[in-house]
Amino acid sequence: MIANLNRMSALSRLRVVLCLFFFIAAGIAVTRAISPSRGITRRVEESPRRRLDVKIAPWVIEHTANGEKAEFFVVLADQADLSKAMNLATKAAKGRFVYAALRNKSQATQQPILQWLRERGIEHRSFYIVNAVLVKGSREVAEALATRQDVARLEGNPHILNQLPGSAAFVGGSSQPQKPDTVEPNITYTHAPDVWALGFRGQGITVGGADTGQRWTHNALKAQYRGWDGVTADHNYNWHDAIHDSIGNPCGNDSPFPCDDIGHGTHTIGTAVGDDGMGNQIGMAPGAKWIGCRNMDQGNGTPARYLECMEWFLAPYPIGGGQGDPLRAPDITTNSWYCPPSEGCSVDTLQAAVEAQAAAGIMMVVRADSTGPNCSTMEDPPSIYEASYTVGALTTGQDVVASFSSRGPVIIDGSNRIKPDITAPGTNIRSSYNGSDTDYAILSGTSMATPHIAGAMTLLWCARPELRHNISGSRTALNEAAYFIAYKQCGTPGPPNNVAGWGRVDILAAVTPSPLQCFPCWTLEMTNEAFDNVTPPALPPDWIATNAQGPPPLWVTSNSGVPIPPVDTPPDAAFIDDPAVVTDKRLDSFQFSFFESGPARLTFRQNFNLQASSGDPNLGYDGGVLELSTDGGNTFHDILAAGGSFFMGGYNRTISTDRGNPIAGREAWSGNSEGFITTVVDLPAIQTLGRLRWRMASDTGESNEGWRVDTVNITWCQGHGTPCASPTATFTPTPTVTPTATPTINPSATPTATVTVTPTATATATARPTPTARPAVTPRPRPTPAPRPGRPARE
Repeated sequence: MIANLNRMSALSRLRVVLCLFFFIAAGIAVTRAISPSRGITRRVEESPRRRLDVKIAPWVIEHTANGEKAEFFVVLADQADLSKAMNLATKAAKGRFVYAALRNKSQATQQPILQWLRERGIEHRSFYIVNAVLVKGSREVAEALATRQDVARLEGNPHILNQLPGSAAFVGGSSQPQKPDTVEPNITYTHAPDVWALGFRGQGITVGGADTGQRWTHNALKAQYRGWDGVTADHNYNWHDAIHDSIGNPCGNDSPFPCDDIGHGTHTIGTAVGDDGMGNQIGMAPGAKWIGCRNMDQGNGTPARYLECMEWFLAPYPIGGGQGDPLRAPDITTNSWYCPPSEGCSVDTLQAAVEAQAAAGIMMVVRADSTGPNCSTMEDPPSIYEASYTVGALTTGQDVVASFSSRGPVIIDGSNRIKPDITAPGTNIRSSYNGSDTDYAILSGTSMATPHIAGAMTLLWCARPELRHNISGSRTALNEAAYFIAYKQCGTPGPPNNVAGWGRVDILAAVTPSPLQCFPCWTLEMTNEAFDNVTPPALPPDWIATNAQGPPPLWVTSNSGVPIPPVDTPPDAAFIDDPAVVTDKRLDSFQFSFFESGPARLTFRQNFNLQASSGDPNLGYDGGVLELSTDGGNTFHDILAAGGSFFMGGYNRTISTDRGNPIAGREAWSGNSEGFITTVVDLPAIQTLGRLRWRMASDTGESNEGWRVDTVNITWCQGHGTPCASPTATFTPTPTVTPTATPTINPSATPTATVTVTPTATATATARPTPTARPAVTPRPRPTPAPRPGRPARE
């Protein structure tokens, strides 16, 4: 029995061993059979990881390593379509549309992400100017968000140290401020004072300064601050502080009033609009207003701070927050800051915000980088973007680009885009500083060049209101008027080129029309009326005043009263009041004809203060228009409808349609011109008798000071049979324009209806001939011309 049991035990052990062998063999076979599938599974699992790495910026990956948390933007895939803004007629309409479109898109698409963040207690903040959410989270949070289909990418929010220009010298002081004998040479070099002489000092335009803040009480800035009415300050809608987490900053955090923590922002806004009224004429557009947003903590910025200021400029809101109002947006912003990819700022982070400002009709003027002179050193947003108007720096007083000014082409985004767009003085710039209300400092940099262009654009929009909402047309006008500087370095000499862009800004050339050009042997004829050879209130012969609606008075001649000054060329001007009742008051000129004539032009000076909206800069209540009759005075049409076009001093507002004004809904002059301005109109050909009509219409609202017209001048080319043969062209180099204090198109007083005939000299062709009177209001892109002879291209 024991022997049998032992044999059975041995057999059992053998069976166990055999079973184990078969199980092991089967396991090996199965493992080999399924191992390729596991390899495929591993590769499939790696693909999402690679997709996450593509959606998450390297800076975010680096700064969330080892369990660290970092701030990053979650940029949504669905962004607002702003293309319809291009077809809207006014800046107000553009601003309202863009603001609504951006906010509606963010509210409609961000809620799922915001809810996910709230449920997990993750710190976050929503933006709308770019449809994005700023999040402070770990790598796990970043990866979870990156897996979402509604997320396009994650980009970092690095701290950027802006290398701001240091002061070359301080001038002035609290007790003995320096008073220069003349306008600052950098301002004169742009010919801005010549534009002031035409009556355009920036009035009606607001510049926004995005910088280290502003010392608003500075003597050269206080009168221009939009929040100051001469008695009290109101910082709501006029100032915003995007610095919330600084340590030891002299302005603190969330300053409720404009404050500059280092001086840079006070200097740049001074170059744009500064003037203390006592000789310190440091700004390009001293009649403009300014508002400010602090986006740097003593030079330290972040993409979030930059976006916050751009969002506030799009629709300013009160101190502490509240509903934004796009009607209070600035017309132009000056931006002397940068966001380098080398420090973690993604190339695309700010682009949509810059483009949103342009869509809203806000001109964003941006400094070129300051890492020249090598080619393709233009690398940092926002200078690289097409929508940014990028400014290079010149050595002041010379047409030489400063060595520190960065060059194009832009290659960091693969665009090969030509930059800068234009240049302005950028060395030894004297402007306001933040040490006291009378401090001034001399600085150099592309930061200093930038506000020259912001101020030049301000003067352009003041003198040519029809361009105010037209970003591309305005840039074209300034570019084509620039004094071209040819450089062979970094590409073709242009224009434009990658060193000087279109050249040195010349704002006088941008706002004034070319002289009328007559055919050879034709004569340039002129007739004037300065309202001086009469005894007020009588009008000159053949001038007719009527009231189509409303009580007297009618148009009269006047030598005193408001608006001030009462005359342009003493002793008299034509005048009409602005009453608080519905009126329609008309002043018809003498008859004239351009039979068998060429181009014709009307120039006159006007000073008006007519009731207008204080909240909507595009809306007027009472206003004046210019009309033309081509049938001897039987019927009149608006000058634009009759075929004329403004080149300078055109209509600046639209008359309200709900207050009973006889010219409701029409473009007109309204508001306050703040003195005499020059208006230039290219007239259509008139083969029969014509008359001009200055027409003022009011509603039942408040009264105002009225409207004055003076120094009326009509010039035209009179034909005398077949024109002479054109002369053989000879080359004459284009001279440098020398600025003068007196506007060249403002005619002096002459006897009533005196016709002056000037024979047209035989024309001599120049390297860039002056074209016939420009018929279009909005400049059109021109073919790229060859470099101007007489100015060799620089290497």
